[in-house]
Amino acid sequence: MRQADSTIRGYLYQFNKSILEVLQSNDDEKITLEGVIEDIDIQSPVSLTTIQCKYHEDKKYQISSVAAPILEMLCHYCESAVLGKSITYILYAYFAENTDTVTLKSFSDFLQSTNDKDILTKYFHRIFTVPDAEILRIANKSSKSREDKEKIVAYYKANRDKLVLRVNIVDFWEQFTYVKAEQFDLLQNKIIHEFEAFVDADVAKTLYYPNAFSLVATMSAKSDVDDRIITKANLLDYLGKQKSVLLTKWTLEALDRTQILRDKRNYLRGYFSGNPGIRAFLFSDEFLENNQGLMLPFIMQYVDKYFKKPKLQYPPIFILESNNSALLQNILVGLYNYQKPVNTGLIGNTFIPDCFINNKSCAPDFVCKITQIQNISVPILEQCQVNQLYIIGKTESDFKSESYFVEYLDVSDISTLKYLVGLSLKLEG
Repeated sequence: MRQADSTIRGYLYQFNKSILEVLQSNDDEKITLEGVIEDIDIQSPVSLTTIQCKYHEDKKYQISSVAAPILEMLCHYCESAVLGKSITYILYAYFAENTDTVTLKSFSDFLQSTNDKDILTKYFHRIFTVPDAEILRIANKSSKSREDKEKIVAYYKANRDKLVLRVNIVDFWEQFTYVKAEQFDLLQNKIIHEFEAFVDADVAKTLYYPNAFSLVATMSAKSDVDDRIITKANLLDYLGKQKSVLLTKWTLEALDRTQILRDKRNYLRGYFSGNPGIRAFLFSDEFLENNQGLMLPFIMQYVDKYFKKPKLQYPPIFILESNNSALLQNILVGLYNYQKPVNTGLIGNTFIPDCFINNKSCAPDFVCKITQIQNISVPILEQCQVNQLYIIGKTESDFKSESYFVEYLDVSDISTLKYLVGLSLKLEG
């Protein structure tokens, strides 16, 4: 668990560094998150800078701890030098006991003395000339067996003194910089201070910073490189349009979870007070999987609170992303047993949009509408006169429309959802 926590902390730190680089970038620079080369690639019209982030709160600095990321950069430099490309490489690292710089001598000495099997088998054939054709063939294999690795290591140990570098490591070192990074909280505060150039201190801390974090974390997970490119203007324009904190697993992981959820609940209170119109909820497949047995009680509690005055209030709409028909049936049967009729839009086994939209062929006193995502589209939601759509959990679906408000609540448990929508006064967990 300690290793998992450390890994997550490293990702959070990388996201923070990415935000800072965006804020400190020039207007003509583009930043690629989870870059093609390293964690962060900064492209200007005339230069390319690439940054690798390492964050270790409980680990002392050793040259062996930074050798692999430096070797990754050295390998890229070796390949790029052939193409005549000029790139600046930065290793941005934090250790419990850190160093101000990494010297060329310490790195060269490491290459001469290391017996680390991963280092030898992954990098040496890319930076040294290997005259043995069979060893080179094995080294270039994408997947190596234990026997392959043993052959490679034995060869290097026997021939280390004869190996010749394919790359001018002195020239590379002129393009490489080791930066002694800031501690996690100090980096957070630095980012918030940068935002204070655009908004007041409270907005910078409670709105701009968490939403920037959420955006960067979400973009970093995109598979298409073009979807991971951002500029300072893009970031500030996006943040200026947000009215409340976006809830994502990364935001809740990085910040004060209780405070974030409390602020979000207070923001949503305005949407859940009075008799506002028709609300729709889209539950992600993952959320439904985690909360299968709790969906029926949630729907019943929601209906009892927010549809207790049928003459003034409107039945809510519940949409299941899951294609688990058994889950849908259990919910429908449960509601039926409690004498709460539902409009499913189904005639037999066929979904009829007109029945769902205009409430035809269903009980006149139904308490909600329930269906699966394959039956729903933006036009159907618009024709149902939805004015609020809440997307619960992690999903690629957005159903954006100018006709209604969309709120993303990337939470994993139903108790948190109940707290956010006013069904529970106390936040559990």
